[in-house]
Amino acid sequence: MTIHPEDQLSAYIDNELSEYEKKQVENHIATCDSCQALMNELIAMQSDLKQAFYSIQEPADLEDRVLQSIEIEKESVGFIKGWLLIPFLAVLVICIIFFSIGGFLIKLIHGSFTLLTAMVYMISHFISSLPVFSGVTVVLSLTILTLSIYTLRRMFQTTTS
Repeated sequence: MTIHPEDQLSAYIDNELSEYEKKQVENHIATCDSCQALMNELIAMQSDLKQAFYSIQEPADLEDRVLQSIEIEKESVGFIKGWLLIPFLAVLVICIIFFSIGGFLIKLIHGSFTLLTAMVYMISHFISSLPVFSGVTVVLSLTILTLSIYTLRRMFQTTTS
């Protein structure tokens, strides 16, 4: 092998190479002193890392703290989801009610306006057909208008005493 397999040395140490690649690296290491030295450094570094990793002791209450933080996070997520669920359900209920009786309400409102229009025409026709009712209606309307104007003027007068 003329090319140094420096990139494959770490994979060789971790036993991640195929059999063919493993044989190539072993044949090269047997003839190359610099790659042999690099591999020895990588092996030493790997053992130092393992020692450092296993020498670290986790706190005694680590598991309890992790479980407690998970529980707190679950509670906060559930609380938020609950508060988002209530308005969503309220809007959903309003939409269902509107769509189920919306057609009925529209027909009811339309019918009410039609009835009101017919009653206005009927009353105006009835009043205009009887002259006595027309005169009484005009006099009564003028009396109410006059009293309203007098009352409003009196209410809005300022006292300057």
